[in-house]
Amino acid sequence: MKTNTARSIMTVDFQYAHRFMNWEREAKHLHGHSGLLTIELENTVDSKTGFAFPCKEAQKIAWKEAVDNFHHATLFQEGDPLLETMIETYKKHGIINDPKHCVPLKKLDYPLVWSYPEYRIVVTKKVSTCENMCEIFYELLKDKMPIKKITFRSSAMNAASMEF
Repeated sequence: MKTNTARSIMTVDFQYAHRFMNWEREAKHLHGHSGLLTIELENTVDSKTGFAFPCKEAQKIAWKEAVDNFHHATLFQEGDPLLETMIETYKKHGIINDPKHCVPLKKLDYPLVWSYPEYRIVVTKKVSTCENMCEIFYELLKDKMPIKKITFRSSAMNAASMEF
């Protein structure tokens, strides 16, 4: 009997700021993007629902487990001298992700990415290029859903994808 597999494809978008610490061009400056994360989930089609994986469920999982931590966050690469300055400035001025007014975030603590959720700051081991963001999101979500491919777009002309 032939197995009927398919891919469910879902997207989520979010806004973030970052910089390329060791880049000589304008991207060395702190700047923002509207990121678009697309995840293709490959699975056997459920004969009852007709889905390989329900997209609405995938969006909820992706948002809760990963994306919300990056939404309206500032990303710094490990070793960026601006990181400590930003944290100190946020502390000094009381700029925090106050759970009374903001969605509480979980702390990320992985080899490729960790966070300071109280300041909406995410630290990446590697430069936060589209290619590396694909890898980060895969690592954060691989145990939660059957990911076959991730595409990350930071602008109309910057995107990357990885198959798993």
